[in-house]
Amino acid sequence: MRNCSGSAKLFDVDFVWFVLFAALIVAMLWGSYKIEPHYASKDGTRFMCNAQELADGEALTRNKETRVTVMHDGSLHCSQKHKLRRDASLWTLVGKSADPPRGVEVYLAQQLTDGRALPGQLALRLPKKSRVVPVLDQILADRELKQARRAPGTPSPVDRPDPD
Repeated sequence: MRNCSGSAKLFDVDFVWFVLFAALIVAMLWGSYKIEPHYASKDGTRFMCNAQELADGEALTRNKETRVTVMHDGSLHCSQKHKLRRDASLWTLVGKSADPPRGVEVYLAQQLTDGRALPGQLALRLPKKSRVVPVLDQILADRELKQARRAPGTPSPVDRPDPD
């Protein structure tokens, strides 16, 4: 005679393993969406982070993986994924968030086209401990110093990138 309780127990164990496997897959998918990509070169002038385009303080796009190169004049060359290709554009830093989320620094950049600033902005999200943070802070400090040296009452044009 065969014992039926053994096969029922086997079914229960298989079901438990299936549920645990499915829970593991769901947890890994959730974790992959929560992790923010970040890479920084040793000198902090090339990095990868999440960025989001803004207009009038409202988000236009979701967070996108963005590759950024800091140019010699302090402008940022940003390349974002768009379907199967990458769109490149030139941006300049305009500020830093005063109250960013915990463990994150948020920098705001404004797009440049032919030396003119466009109305849209880009929010760059970086970990606080990134090598890039001091580089971007220095760019903002240099920009403030340039504006302080200008004569009062003169408009502050957007710094044009070097032609070379």
